[in-house]
Amino acid sequence: MKIVPYIAALTLSTLAATSAMAQNTKPVLKTTCADYVALTETIKPQFIYYAVGHGQHGKKDAVFEEVDIEKIKPEVDKFCSINLTKSAYDQVIASSIASEKAYRAQHATKAK
Repeated sequence: MKIVPYIAALTLSTLAATSAMAQNTKPVLKTTCADYVALTETIKPQFIYYAVGHGQHGKKDAVFEEVDIEKIKPEVDKFCSINLTKSAYDQVIASSIASEKAYRAQHATKAK
């Protein structure tokens, strides 16, 4: 019965994402860095989770862990503090893709 913890986690993350978006009234795709900087420190990770989960043209990512958020958040914080008019959503996706490529490259070298 490993599915029960996943369903519980999915439910909690959905509630968290809903509260994150309640603070930010813009659609996630149109969130600027200025909007992102205005979010509280507890909402920023939820925004990142929500943005990555709804990335790739609406196709939901199956696996995205808290560790990934901890890698992406500092990159997005730094980028958005300098580029207030740019898209926070685009930066989250770019950081997520870079993080995933680094993860795959690291595990590919270990497998050899």
